[in-house]
Amino acid sequence: MIFVAVGTQFPFDRLIRCVDEWAAAQGIEVLAQIATGGYLPKHARYERFMTTEAFNTALQQASLIISHAGMGNIITAIESSKPIIVMNRQYELGEHRNNHQADGLEWMAKLPGVYTAKTCEDLRILLDQHDNLSAGSQLGHERRQRLINFIDQAIRA
Repeated sequence: MIFVAVGTQFPFDRLIRCVDEWAAAQGIEVLAQIATGGYLPKHARYERFMTTEAFNTALQQASLIISHAGMGNIITAIESSKPIIVMNRQYELGEHRNNHQADGLEWMAKLPGVYTAKTCEDLRILLDQHDNLSAGSQLGHERRQRLINFIDQAIRA
């Protein structure tokens, strides 16, 4: 199962539509958390919002996570040894109030088990390889602190 999460603050119809269309052609089970999105998936199961327990259950059952460029989801995927594809919301498309997610994609791609996509085409290419995407290794306390320091330095740069 593939789990897609867009967070709770903004919809991300472009991401949801892209995954939904890809899933229809592949016959792969997808569960999406879509927030207030206007696009309702036709081929994926979805919920607008999820409790923490439901979110964590979906994440643990998934073989792949797809997410907006939210650090919470990225860290959770890494800690859970799940590969994650991150797609950024784009200010130019009215998906966010600024382009901070686009600015972070380059350094996010350096994280273990994190794959990045700027466009639906990029996302489809990664999805076609979903069986070959590997997760980062489990984070111990020291590695977690190094990851937090790395993210902090990248944000300040």
